[in-house]
Amino acid sequence: MILFLILLSVLNGYILHAQPVPAVFFIIISSLICHRRMKGKAFLLFHLGTTAIVAMAVFILPEKDSPAMVDTVTVTGYKYYRDGVAHTVTNGDGRYDLYMEEAVKLPVGAVCQGPFEVVVPEAQRNFIKKDDRMRMKVNGLDGRIYADLVDSGQCAAGPMTWGMQLAEIRDGYMEAVLGSTVHDYKFDILTLSVGSKSYITSELFDKLQMLGIYHLYVISGTHVAFITAILFYVLNRFRLDITLIKMLMIAALLVFLCLNFFSPSVFRAVFMTVTLLLVSFTRKKPYLSVISLSALVQIVINPWIVLHAGFQLSYITTFMIILSRHHWSGSGFFIQLLGITLIAEISTLVILLHQFNELSISGIAMNMIFVPIFTSVIFPMVILFNIMVFTHLPEVVDAGYAFVFGTLKAMITLIADGMDHRTSVGSLGPFWLILLSTLSYWMIRTLCLRQVRRFLMLSACFILSILLIDRIPHDDFTVTMVDVGQGDAFVIEDHRNRSVLLIDTGGRYYYRDTGQKLSDQTVLPYLKEAGIDRIDMMVLSHFDLDHMGEAHHIIRRMAVDHIYVNPNDPGFQEWHEDMPNDFRGTVVDALQTRELQVGDIAIKRLFPGPAHSDDDPNRNSLVLEVDTGSYSFLFTGDTDEKMEQLWVGEAGQVEADVLKLAHHGSDTSTGEYFIANSDFTYGLISAGAGNRYGHPHREVLERAGGMALLDTSKHGMVRFKIDGRKMCIETKLDPSLNHCIKKRAE
Repeated sequence: MILFLILLSVLNGYILHAQPVPAVFFIIISSLICHRRMKGKAFLLFHLGTTAIVAMAVFILPEKDSPAMVDTVTVTGYKYYRDGVAHTVTNGDGRYDLYMEEAVKLPVGAVCQGPFEVVVPEAQRNFIKKDDRMRMKVNGLDGRIYADLVDSGQCAAGPMTWGMQLAEIRDGYMEAVLGSTVHDYKFDILTLSVGSKSYITSELFDKLQMLGIYHLYVISGTHVAFITAILFYVLNRFRLDITLIKMLMIAALLVFLCLNFFSPSVFRAVFMTVTLLLVSFTRKKPYLSVISLSALVQIVINPWIVLHAGFQLSYITTFMIILSRHHWSGSGFFIQLLGITLIAEISTLVILLHQFNELSISGIAMNMIFVPIFTSVIFPMVILFNIMVFTHLPEVVDAGYAFVFGTLKAMITLIADGMDHRTSVGSLGPFWLILLSTLSYWMIRTLCLRQVRRFLMLSACFILSILLIDRIPHDDFTVTMVDVGQGDAFVIEDHRNRSVLLIDTGGRYYYRDTGQKLSDQTVLPYLKEAGIDRIDMMVLSHFDLDHMGEAHHIIRRMAVDHIYVNPNDPGFQEWHEDMPNDFRGTVVDALQTRELQVGDIAIKRLFPGPAHSDDDPNRNSLVLEVDTGSYSFLFTGDTDEKMEQLWVGEAGQVEADVLKLAHHGSDTSTGEYFIANSDFTYGLISAGAGNRYGHPHREVLERAGGMALLDTSKHGMVRFKIDGRKMCIETKLDPSLNHCIKKRAE
C-alpha cells in the first residue's frame, strides 16, 4: 500500500503541473486515503511533500538540446515498416531514428561517418494536444536523421553491445517470419509477436480504434497473461517441479520483454508477472505494491512516460482490476469476463476523453465479441506459427492461416464500416474532469457491489454529462486561423447551432513524411478537440495546393455536407475528378449562389461574378464576407491588386472588423487602392514560419499599418472567441497579445 500511495503522490505532482484545479481534487482524495490507511500525520505530510516536489521537478525538467549536426552514428537496431526499414542510431548519449530514401539495410553495430543533419520537430504552434516533439521525448528519441543514402563505404564495424545483439536476434526472427509465407497474415503475426505496430495499415488501425479493440492487436498485458498461462499449462504437463516451472517462466518472460524493446505495456505486464512469481516463493501476493513499483521504475527510467496514453491506460486498467478482483473471484467465467471488461472500459473513459477527445459507443460489446476470439483462436495460432516457422510450415496450414486472418480482418472491417462506433467530444475543462472521474469511480463501485439500478443511473448521468459538454458553450462563435505553415485554413464555429464552416484546408508537397498528412497534424485534431465530427460547409477559395491540398484527405476522414467552390477555376475539374468515391455531400456552385447561411453564420460572395474568367487560379479566388452578427470577417484568398480594384470598384467602401490579408501578405496584394477604400480593425496573415517567399512583405506591412496584425509565422494559431458583443483574441505563441474588446450597442 505504501508504494501505491507514493505512486499517487508522484502522479498528483504531474497533474498539478498540467491541471491545477483537478489536481487539488485528486490530492484531497489521495490525502484522505493516506489518513485512513496509514493512521498518522507523518505519511500524510510525506505524501503532500512528494506531490509538491514532483510538481516542481516536472516544471523545471530540463529540455535536452539536440545538436544540429552529428559527425558519426552507430546503428543499434531497426524499426520495421511494410514498405521498408528505418534504423535506430546513437551518437554519444543521443538517440535518433535514421530514414534513408534508398532501401539499404545497414548492419547492427556499424559506425557510419557523416555529417548528418538532425531534425527535431518544432514546438506545437496550434491550440491542440498533438505534439510531435513531446511524443519524441516520450519515446526516448532526441531527433530524426534523413539521408538520401548511407552506403557501406561510409561505415565500419564497431563493438557490439548486448542490446545490439538482441536487435540482431530480433531482426533474424522477423526476417524468418517475412520469408516464411507470401500471404499478408505474416504482418499480423509480427504485430502480435514482437509489437511491430508499423505493420498495421492506417485503415486497419482506424477500424481497430473505432471498435475499441486496438489493445488486442498489439503487444499488451493480455498477451503476457496468455503466454504465462500457456507456459504454465505446458510445463506442468511435463510434471516438472513447481519451482523449476516458475524459473523457466521467468526466463521466458524476460526474453519476451527484451525482444519487445521494453514496450511500456509489456514492461508493466512482465515486471508484475515476474515479480509475483518471485514473491510467490514466500506465499505472498502483493499485487498493488508490485504494479506500483513497476510504474515507479518506468517513471525513473523515463520521466516523460507519464504523458504516454498507453502508460496511463495500461496502469489505470490494471489498478482498477486489481482493486476489484475479490468482487469477482467467486463468479462464473461469463460473469467474470463481463465484469472485468466493464471495469476495464469504464476505468479508461476519462483518459480516452482527455487524450483523444472521443468515446467508444460499442467498445464493451466489441470486447465481449473479440476477446474470446483472440484468446481461444488467434493467440494460440500465433504461438503455433512461431514454432512452425523454425520447423516446418505445411502449405495447407499456410492457406488456413491466410483464411483465418483474412476472415478476421474482413469481420473487423464489416463491423467498423457498419455504423459510427465513436463520437467526438470537446476538450474537458476542470469541472468536467472532476465530475466524470467521480462518476467513473462510483460506476465501478456500484458494478462491483452488483447494484444494477444505481449503476444504470450513474451510467445515464455519465452519458448526459458527455452530451452537455458540447452543448453548453461559453461563447457564441469561434473564428480560428489555423497555423498550417505556408497556406490558409480557417475554422468558424457557431456553437449555438453546432454548425461548422471550414475555409480552405492548407496543403503541401509530401516528399519525406509520407503518411504524415498536414491536416492530421493541424486541422483535424483541432476539430476533434472541439468535439466536431461533421463539417457543414467547406469553402475552397481557389485551387492552389496551399489552400485546398488537404481537402480530399479531410473528406475521407470526416463527413462534409457541402463544398462551396468556383467551378470556373482552372484547377477545379482535375480536383473534382479525384473526389473520394464515398463523398455523399453536395458541391455548391459559388457563382450561382451569392449568399448562404451556415447556422447563424452569414456568407456573402463579393467576387468573382459569373462572367469573370481568368487562367490564373489566384485571380479566381473567392472573396467572402462572413458575418457572425456583431463581428464581420473578410476572406480574400490569393486575389491580387488588379482583382482588388475590380471588386472594390463594384462594392464601394469595404468595411469589416477583421481582414484576412490576401496571398499570405504578398506585395502583389492588399494594394494602396484597396487600403484607401476599406476599414478594418484587425489583419490576419497566414504564412509559414521562415517561408522561402519572405511573406509577409515589408511593403504590405507598411500599407496595413493601421490594423492590428496577427501573423501565424510569428504568433502561431490565432483564435477569436465571440460572445454577444464581446470578442476575445488569443494567440498560441505570444500571450502578450491576448485581449478582449466589446462593441457598444447600436
